[in-house]
Amino acid sequence: MWGETALGLLFALFLLTIWQKRSLTLFGTMSAGVLGTLIYVWTSWPGTAALLIFFISSTALSRLKRQEKAQRDSWQVWANGGPMLLFAALYSAVPWEGFLAAAVGAVAASNADTWASEIGRRFGGRPFHIRSRKQTENGWSGAVSTVGTLGACGGAALIGGAVFYLSEELGMFMLVSVCIAGAGGCFIDTFLGAYAERINWCSECKSYTEAEVHHGRKTIYASGVSWMTNNAVNALSSFGGGMIVTALYAALLFSF
Repeated sequence: MWGETALGLLFALFLLTIWQKRSLTLFGTMSAGVLGTLIYVWTSWPGTAALLIFFISSTALSRLKRQEKAQRDSWQVWANGGPMLLFAALYSAVPWEGFLAAAVGAVAASNADTWASEIGRRFGGRPFHIRSRKQTENGWSGAVSTVGTLGACGGAALIGGAVFYLSEELGMFMLVSVCIAGAGGCFIDTFLGAYAERINWCSECKSYTEAEVHHGRKTIYASGVSWMTNNAVNALSSFGGGMIVTALYAALLFSF
């Protein structure tokens, strides 16, 4: 009991710190608190460690050499953590190892996507857009680079490796599955970003953007699926990562 109380106080202090550092908005911090609490209750340390590593590493990368400190809001928190929470809830209801690994795989896919975007943007040069088959601007959805792809593999491996080290329940098969899920989740994100993500028009700078607000003005829908925002793409790629792990564990289960 005292251990859980101390852990709760440390978690509250951690949330207060990241809010003060402006890594999250107020509602984003509250959402992270709910998400983290439920993940701990339903998965204990494997899921909690994976979630913390995702948030710390992705936040550090997103703030690296960036003059403006972008804050994540509650929508972004749930887009990246919601699929993990779904698989954690399934594991709580049906304590099958595959659901626990899928929860880790979902957040590993989110981490892989973040690492691919941030590392590719800074060190990958001009990326290649899979739809236009031409080089494009850094940070544009649907674009890939060699350095960004390597970053994605590293982001997924970090999550899988940490959970493999901390957990007695999840073994080498989990580590391999999570790495595959990271790559698969990034592919889903890239594909949806290239062919389905909503593109908006900014009337202020007369250019296309993925942002809903640009230069302080609300942008206008231009192309793509109207509801397929960047948050929707992130949620679907994270869910896809979890489903890849679930499928791999199911294949292992039925192979015997």
